Amino acid sequence: RVQTLSEIRFPSPIRVFSPESSLIVSTVWEAVEYLKQWPSKRGRHYRVARQHCLDALDGLRSPRAAQASFITAAKTAGLLL
Repeated sequence: RVQTLSEIRFPSPIRVFSPESSLIVSTVWEAVEYLKQWPSKRGRHYRVARQHCLDALDGLRSPRAAQASFITAAKTAGLLL
């Protein structure tokens, strides 16, 4: 069975914060959707995370690598506790 894009899971869920709310990001697809509404400055870490998550959806990168980049971007932006 082939995984659909929305089923490509991170090794563990991540809780991210925005000014209005907090959100659990469990899949690569959810990370991409969150990155579209990124509530912070879109610097180098943001761009790397976005590319790595898109690569993971295309099967070019592992979900673990995409998650690591996403965490780095979120930490840099102050979106993690």
